[in-house]
Amino acid sequence: MRADIDALIEWFQSNGGTVDLRAIGITEFPGSGRGAVALCDIPTDHTLFSLPRVLTLSTRTSPLPQLFGLDKWRAHNLHKGWVGLILCMMWEDACAHEQGIGIPEAGKWTPYIYSLPETFDTPMFWSEYELEELKGTGVVDKIGRQDAECAYHESLIPAVKAVPSLFPPHHLQKWYTLEAYHCAGSRILSRSFTVSRWTSDDSAEEWSNNENNDTGVCNSESEPEDSVDNADTSLGSAMDVDELPPTSDDEDDPSDVAMVPMADLLNARWGCENAKLFCEPKILRMVATRSIKKGEQIFNTYGDPPNSVLLRRYGHVDLIPLNVDANNDFTRTTEINPYTDGAVSLTTLGNPSDVVEIKADLVVEVVRARWGTKEIGNDIEERIEWWLDEGGDDTFVLPHPNNLRRDTNSPYELPREFISFTRLLLPDADFESARKKGKLPKSKQPDAEVLGVLEEVLKNREAMYAGGTVEVRMDYPRSSFLWIDHVFPY
Repeated sequence: MRADIDALIEWFQSNGGTVDLRAIGITEFPGSGRGAVALCDIPTDHTLFSLPRVLTLSTRTSPLPQLFGLDKWRAHNLHKGWVGLILCMMWEDACAHEQGIGIPEAGKWTPYIYSLPETFDTPMFWSEYELEELKGTGVVDKIGRQDAECAYHESLIPAVKAVPSLFPPHHLQKWYTLEAYHCAGSRILSRSFTVSRWTSDDSAEEWSNNENNDTGVCNSESEPEDSVDNADTSLGSAMDVDELPPTSDDEDDPSDVAMVPMADLLNARWGCENAKLFCEPKILRMVATRSIKKGEQIFNTYGDPPNSVLLRRYGHVDLIPLNVDANNDFTRTTEINPYTDGAVSLTTLGNPSDVVEIKADLVVEVVRARWGTKEIGNDIEERIEWWLDEGGDDTFVLPHPNNLRRDTNSPYELPREFISFTRLLLPDADFESARKKGKLPKSKQPDAEVLGVLEEVLKNREAMYAGGTVEVRMDYPRSSFLWIDHVFPY
């Protein structure tokens, strides 16, 4: 491990990157793997490392799209989603390990490629039997294995076979396999950032790691940071070459998704962020956002996602004490080892960002069963269609009660959309009046009828999980927690 990190840092510095090696080190942390540690007390706003934009790996900076030919790149649909970046990474992987390709531009990121993980323990790689343990969660439907493999067979493989000068045929069964494809995709899913082209209207911005939507395109969260010197000059992309524009102004540009050497070594944990990546015209900087004591781990921010997202993307979950003190301090966490600390109690440990997703279909089923189709009327389908036409959601998200960070005395509030949708379905709902006004039913405080529907919905929702209710699940012997080996891989 030390050799590949030393080689990475040497390559990083020789290609325009800077690292404060007096302040930051890379080590192994029990329970979380490789990460960054403070070697001394680090003050707020201190730059930990920086790198030029050209050192990021994306379809904008990789030479492969140009070598392949932009017209052919588009013809093979490599400009859509992640398939183009996946191919760039697979090609760099092949170039890093094979000799004699004979392409001067190849192999620029070799030391970085060597530092990346080669295996993953995320649900993408679980067996069907193992995935049964996730039944009822929001994970399985969002893994996206079928869509990913469709892109592999329909776009990537035909592209590879079309240009043997870039992809020698004898490389196909070694470097361009379906397994290698999933590995490259998982590297992007777990480690990529969004690095947009710099425009004249931009100021220095902070960029969190990507959060993926259902189709696999990552989004970024940014906001001005007054505590860091804002750059006031402008420059286009550091790679101002002909490139493929997004197909629409409203679409995310896949070329913004980038692998950022060094930045992806930082781990994250709920509420523990103490460093962020900032974009400037020519460089990216990782900056301490608060003081960090010597020996503390340096955490990047991933937006504090729920455990369903953490498991799908990174193969682990956050288990922290759910009780807060008077100062709403969630950052004092404890390391949890399920093998030595006894049974994991879902009532005392968890992730405050966890949510429960309630499908609108489940609400409809409960209402139908509760009142019957005759009493509710024959227009329920019409009501649902109108709800969707008016922009109503088909999924309602219930936040964790412990995610009341700002005011611990705040009462738990049901999602307004859930209340409004439930009212729309009830027998006494003034549907015609709401439709004439063109407004969804008011989401005032839920009455007894709405709460009755909610109670049945939650009972039915809980029964969907593998093992049934939480009480039943916690009575299982420890050996039956098959997912423990996945969630806690270390």
